[in-house]
Order: sequence, then C-alpha cells, then structure tokens
Amino acid sequence: MAGDLEVRCEVIYRRVKNPRIELRFDSLRLILPADFTGDPMEVLSSRSDWIQRKIHEFHEMLERASDLELEYRRDKELRSLVSGFLDHYSDVLGVEYGRVRFRRMRSRWGSCSSRGNLSFNTLLSHLPDRMVEYVVLHELVHLREMNHSPRFWGILESEMPDCTERRRMLRYYWARLYMEGLVD
Repeated sequence: MAGDLEVRCEVIYRRVKNPRIELRFDSLRLILPADFTGDPMEVLSSRSDWIQRKIHEFHEMLERASDLELEYRRDKELRSLVSGFLDHYSDVLGVEYGRVRFRRMRSRWGSCSSRGNLSFNTLLSHLPDRMVEYVVLHELVHLREMNHSPRFWGILESEMPDCTERRRMLRYYWARLYMEGLVD
C-alpha cells in the first residue's frame, strides 16, 4: 500500500549495494541487498510519498495514452521505414553506423553500441512515423555524442526542434502498448 493507492509489491534479495525500488504500471519491486536484515516495510514507508506520486503519474499516463492510435506495420515495413531515416540522418549528421538489428527490448526503444551498432525495438512497428523518426535520430546522435549531455540534446534539438515533445510522447506510447498487453 502506498498512501491511498494499493499496488502489488514483490521483495527481491540480490547482490546489490543499496535498496532500490522499481515501479511498473501495476506493480512495485523492492530490491534489497542479499545481506539486508531490516524490515522491508520500513524502506517502503520511507519512500511512500515518492511511490504514491509515481503511481499517480502512471495512472495519469495511462489515461492520456488511452486515446493514442497504434500502427500495425509488418516487419519489412518497419525495416524500410527505419532504413530511410538512417540514410537521411546519417548523411545530415555526417556519421557512419555499423550493424542494424531489430529485436524485442523490455525497456528501450533503441540502443547504440560504442562500435556504432544500432538496435531497434520491434515494438516501433506500432508507433507513428514521427516517433520512429525520433528514435532513429536519437540513436544516430549517439554516434557523435555517446551520452546524454547537454551537447547531445543540443545536437538532437538542432535537427528536430520538437524532440522534447516527441520524447515525452514516447512514454505515452509505451503506456499504450502496456494497455494492449504488448509490454510488461
């Protein structure tokens, strides 16, 4: 229980240094050090305001996400769309990328390795073109700036002035996919 909201809670003991709380749309995980001897409820109580605020944010996000329309692209269509954005933005940014993979990812839309290999979540097939475009550009900007520094965001914004809005919308699309049972 977090204030006036009830959520499912799972307590997990792992080889971690400090207690950690992971919140999902419908559950909470309390991850504790393997040698933790205290009361898990005390850890939760000490963070109850934060937990309650986050749960309210999740409910609000689900409410906003319910109006979003999802796409239903075939794998080949997604690959073609991503390829087009990769060609365009790699030229614009003057970067070269390595291998491109598509796979189901649990918590990311895409990733960029230090070797310049790109991975994209197959769930992008459900997003509008402009959201896929954002993810592709975001990953390509990592080829110029391998972090999320102010310089990274500056490069991204110079190419896509509404990137902040698109980034925010990605969270709502994740919630929409959750509502459809496509993500945990």
